[in-house]
Amino acid sequence: MGIPSFELYGDLAPADLRPDVLHCESIAVRSRLHDWSFVAHSHPALHQFFWITKGGGRLTLDGVPQGFGQHTLMFMPRLCVHGFAFTPGTSGWVVTVPATLPLPVPETPQVLKVPGPSEPGVLTALFSTIAEEHRQSRPARATVLTAQVMMIAVWTTRAAEAREIPKESARRRLMRRFTGLVEAQFRTTWGVERYADALAVTPTHLTRVCRAVTGKPASTVIHERVMLEARRQLAYTTLRIGEVAAELGFSDPAYFTRVFTAHAGLSPRAFRAAAEDRSRPVPAPPRSRQTAGSVQT
Repeated sequence: MGIPSFELYGDLAPADLRPDVLHCESIAVRSRLHDWSFVAHSHPALHQFFWITKGGGRLTLDGVPQGFGQHTLMFMPRLCVHGFAFTPGTSGWVVTVPATLPLPVPETPQVLKVPGPSEPGVLTALFSTIAEEHRQSRPARATVLTAQVMMIAVWTTRAAEAREIPKESARRRLMRRFTGLVEAQFRTTWGVERYADALAVTPTHLTRVCRAVTGKPASTVIHERVMLEARRQLAYTTLRIGEVAAELGFSDPAYFTRVFTAHAGLSPRAFRAAAEDRSRPVPAPPRSRQTAGSVQT
């Protein structure tokens, strides 16, 4: 059996296909569902930041166990194989971001003990702001979330600069090169053979490595990146469906519609309508005649 590959842990596919800037939840929310323990797994297209404010546990990182406690910041890059056994009652947050979000993150996993009386407070403020903003539907929500997670990424990168960088395995190195090339070429009609040729490996070897690292064949990695872009274009632009299809290398809009519908479970038109409906701001509750702090006369 290969290493499990998830979007969020336990979810083999996104629960909501509508793209979002990031996902934020408390450590406890998902841990309680899994008895505070997570078997070794990976996230092919996601980075994760963990901030432990209370408690601790044991992390298994690429097969090597290590403990962690209060005021630990952990960064798990995409493709990193990791598992957790949290002490019941541990508190903190996990922020999950698409690897396509341009953040200055380290190339390797990080487990950083945050010292001093002030820096833990800074990180707690950043994570709690993200958690609060993520729950709301406010103007400039995406901008605030991006700014806050950028600060966390910068903090992590600076703290990691003086640390020894462990060597990556050949498989993960090839996988990073492949996904980087997919990011550059997904709008073309490149198939697995063309990617393998550009990476100087055989298509069979590339697919074998993809399956070992992500649990998916190379063709699925390519297809999912194209469909992610399709969802983004439909959700966030006013391009016609035929124009979206053309941008992604589909010469026939009808074929694009069939492929997208099989992937998303909705036609492009229905997906766009659903995304527009979910993006409408939640109306504020009506103000009462007497507001907090007012004095009746």
